[in-house]
Amino acid sequence: MGGNVETMKKVVEQTLTQGNDYVEYMLHSSEYMPGGSPTFQNERDIERLYADLEAFFSWLAPQVKGMTLAEYYQRKITQR
Repeated sequence: MGGNVETMKKVVEQTLTQGNDYVEYMLHSSEYMPGGSPTFQNERDIERLYADLEAFFSWLAPQVKGMTLAEYYQRKITQR
């Protein structure tokens, strides 16, 4: 499993190109451990996931500012 960094990049590029001012990433904590989901069955799958995430977030970091949903909400209401 894994190996979908390029797909994740395309999703971000499309999202930002469409004028959206946010990109949301979510994964349940159970998915970060072997057997926690059908996609990540063993230690090798999890290591591949972490490698993908590291590559993806290294690429993404210069383009966006990380924040919580509460921070995003505060930013939006102060921009009104």
